[in-house]
Amino acid sequence: MQNRRELLAAMRRELPPRIPYTYGAEAETNEILLKYLELGADGDVGRYFQCNSFASLWGALGGGPRMPERNARRAALAKTLSPGAIVDIWGIRREWVQAGDIRYMEITHAPLAHCETIADVEAYDWPRADEVVWPDFPPGLDLPRWKEKEDVFVMANDFIGPFGIPWAMTGMEKMMLDLIANPGVVEAIVAKVEEYTLACLRMTLEKYPGGVDAVGCGDDYGTQNGLLLSPEMIARFFMPSLKRHYTLGKRCGTLCYHHSCGAVFDMIPLFLDAGLDVLNPVQTSAAGMDPARLKRDFGRHLAFHGGIDIQQTLVTGTPEDVRAEVRHRVQTLGPAGYVLAPSHVLQPDAPPENIVAMYDEVRKFTF
Repeated sequence: MQNRRELLAAMRRELPPRIPYTYGAEAETNEILLKYLELGADGDVGRYFQCNSFASLWGALGGGPRMPERNARRAALAKTLSPGAIVDIWGIRREWVQAGDIRYMEITHAPLAHCETIADVEAYDWPRADEVVWPDFPPGLDLPRWKEKEDVFVMANDFIGPFGIPWAMTGMEKMMLDLIANPGVVEAIVAKVEEYTLACLRMTLEKYPGGVDAVGCGDDYGTQNGLLLSPEMIARFFMPSLKRHYTLGKRCGTLCYHHSCGAVFDMIPLFLDAGLDVLNPVQTSAAGMDPARLKRDFGRHLAFHGGIDIQQTLVTGTPEDVRAEVRHRVQTLGPAGYVLAPSHVLQPDAPPENIVAMYDEVRKFTF
């Protein structure tokens, strides 16, 4: 497999040696597949299917950035919560919540839920870039050569979140209300988040030159039937910050990658203006997300990663239905500019024979 070459070609909208494809699954789904494929508890499903994969820069450096004092306070607080709970650097708490046969990490405390003024925003204990202890650059390490030798594609998605972080700090309902009733507070929160994230992204790209292939963001703007916000509101409050992050990435030679679930067709022009190169997860079952229309309208400027429906085809379809959808996605979103994957991480309601059919079919597309 030529992992790095295949991903780079697809994301640059070139024809790769084969259609690249990736694996991502909930822990419960992964356990089901390990048993179904008889790989044993220590098996690697992605490797079994010969999937392409992304790597972290921090693996080459023997560890990632640390914030010793803040991390110690976070760990102490987490111990007072339910087992497995986490508190992130922003003060957002997440705990495991059972939903049927699967558990998800859900926000259980939004630290700015009662914030009412810009003064409240300024008074918060925001993480600062000067708190971060960065890993040393190993003597003699040539990151571009390391990437080639190890056949890795490095994705840096640690430091961008102009919408996702602010709403998680206030709670979604409060964010929606403040966008209308208290826009100055929203702008102040977005600015404080960017103060940290943009500085950290700059340090990552400048301290470790040539180490990152793509910078990524995971802010979700879509629902099943439309956008969470109007395109005008997204453009005003969140796109300027996203664009500054992506512009920095491009200046340092990276691609720009964005994950957003849902019906985001109407904001793709905003993504493109911000500098986006790759859209994930291409939720084709959402309103307006017809793959042929996506390719026709935006395929000259945008690569696509995802597209195999986890809401219907992979769950209720037959293996032949899955194979047919794989062929259709390659024909419409590809063959250049496409990385095949489920339209989100695989859930345990997807029969393993359907997942096997998806990966077996895509392996036929070599060029």
